Amino acid sequence: METNTAELIDNLRRSQAENGQVEVKAAAGGFPKSVLETVSAFANGDGGTILLGLTDPAEGLQPVEGFNAQAVHDASVEAIRSKITPRPPADIHIEAVEGQHRIVRIDVLPGDPTQKPYYIEAHGMYNGSYQRVGEADIRLTKYEIDRLLENRSQPRYDEELVSEASFKDLSPTLVSAYVARLREEQPRVFAALSDREVLLQARILRIDSEGREVPTLGALLAMGSYPQAFFPQLMMSVVVLPGEELGEVTEDGRRFLDNHSCTGPIPSMLDEAMGVLVRNMRKTSTMEGLNSSGIGRVERYEYPLEAIRELLVNALMHRDYSPGARGSQVQVELYTNRLVVRSPGGIYGAVTIRDFGQPGVSSTRNSYLASILTDLPDPGTGRLIAENRASGIPTVLRALKEAGLPAPQFADRLLYVQVTLMQPPQGASSTEQKTAPEDKTQQATHSTGKHSADAVEPAGADASLDGLSERQAGIVRGLRAQGEAVSTTYIQEHWGRGASRTSITNDLRRLVEAKLIVPTAPPRSKNRKYRAA
Repeated sequence: METNTAELIDNLRRSQAENGQVEVKAAAGGFPKSVLETVSAFANGDGGTILLGLTDPAEGLQPVEGFNAQAVHDASVEAIRSKITPRPPADIHIEAVEGQHRIVRIDVLPGDPTQKPYYIEAHGMYNGSYQRVGEADIRLTKYEIDRLLENRSQPRYDEELVSEASFKDLSPTLVSAYVARLREEQPRVFAALSDREVLLQARILRIDSEGREVPTLGALLAMGSYPQAFFPQLMMSVVVLPGEELGEVTEDGRRFLDNHSCTGPIPSMLDEAMGVLVRNMRKTSTMEGLNSSGIGRVERYEYPLEAIRELLVNALMHRDYSPGARGSQVQVELYTNRLVVRSPGGIYGAVTIRDFGQPGVSSTRNSYLASILTDLPDPGTGRLIAENRASGIPTVLRALKEAGLPAPQFADRLLYVQVTLMQPPQGASSTEQKTAPEDKTQQATHSTGKHSADAVEPAGADASLDGLSERQAGIVRGLRAQGEAVSTTYIQEHWGRGASRTSITNDLRRLVEAKLIVPTAPPRSKNRKYRAA
C-alpha cells in the first residue's frame, strides 16, 4: 500500500535520515542527474520513492526556494523514459505539501526480474546499473549483473562437463541406487541397459571433446565419491556459536562450539549437517497420551528437523554454481537464538520473497541437478533427496506452525539468499522439560578429511531389522534419522515407496508390535504420530 506524502515526510523528519526506500533531493538547480542512479537502484530492487523539492531530512525537509516543480517534473519524465534501459516502471507527479509548496514525487516499482538490470544507457550495463544499500545507490558488480541476466534464460552451469573426472569418481552406492530407481520408474527406457549405459542415456556421463566419458558438474555433486577433490569450496559449513552474534566468545576464548565442514556428495553433506545440528540443538520433552495409552515423553528439537532438512536441500539444490560462485560454500550458523542458512546467489527467475510458500510457485536455477536429486534415493533411508514440486517452503511453513514457531525470515540479495529460523519462546510448561545438548566442549571439531558416500551402512547391517521387508526397514531407519515423531501421511510420502495407506498402516502396526517404533497417541486419535523406539 502506497504511503501518502505527508506521512513519508513525517517519518523522515523523525528519523532525520533517508532510508532504503526513500530518497530526497533539493533539485534547486533543476533535475539532478543522480536521480537516474536512484531510479536504477529502486527498479533493480524492491522499489522506492524519490521526493524532489525538499531539503535534506537532517535539515528538516524544508521547502526549497525557487523550486520549479513543473520544469523538474517534465525533465524527470523525459530523462527516466529516455535515459534508462529498459524503461523502468515509474509514476511521476506533482503534489502540494504543507500549504501551497509543490514538489515532485517519483514512485518506482520493482522491475520485472526478466528485464533486470535497469541501467543508465549512456554508461552501459556494466557501469550504469545500481542497487540500493541503506541510503546509498551502489553500482552493481559484474557478478551481480550476470546473476540478474540469468533470469532471462535457463542457467546451464550444472551441466558443464568435468573433464578431469571419470566414471570412477562416482560413488558405486549412489549410482546403484539411482540406476535402480530409473529402472523401476521407467523400465521401457532403462530396464535392458547396463549401469554405464543408463548413466549415458540419462546424461549423467557425457562424451567430451576428446571422446572420453566424463560426468557433469551436477552428477558429480549429486553422486560423486568426493566432489571437493575438483571443487574444494562446493561444500556446506556448519558452525555453532556461543552467543547471538558472530565474534562472541566463551569464557575460555572459543569462537565456535562446533565447526564442521560437510563434504562429499549432496546426500552425505545433508547427513553430516543434520548430524551436527541434532547434536547441538536443545530438546524439549513433552508428556503426551498419559490419560489414555500411558505413552509418556516425546522429545522435540528446538527447530523441526523436517524444516531444517528442506532448507538444507533447497540451499544445495538452488545455489549458484556459476564459476564466480564456486569459491563460496553454503553456510549454516546455529546461534543461541536462531538458525541461519545462507546459500550463494540470489533468487532465480520471476519469483520473489513475497511469492514464497504460495501454491505452485517454483523457479529452479539448476534444473538438471534438481532432476537428478528427485530420482536419487538416500541409501540409508530410501527417501528421495528432493521433490522439486514447489513443496519445500510450504513444508517449512507447516512444520514451524505445528511447532508453534514464527514463520521464517527470508532475505534476498544478489550475492546470497538467507533464511532465518527463530528460537522458540523461552519458558516451558509443567509438562515440558528443556534438555541441553551434549557437552559441546567435547564435540568441537573441524573436519577436513574426505567423506565418501560409500561408507553408508548396508541395509542388512542392523540385526534389529532382520525379518523386515525393505519398506519396513526403511521406515525404521527413516524415523531414527528423523529424530522426532511424524504422521502416517509423512511416513507414506517419504518412506512408503509407493505403497497404499492400508499397507503402510499394516507396516506400522507390525513395527509397533516389534517395539521398533512408538506411537504418540491412541489408535483412533487424529494426533497419532510415530517415532523410533
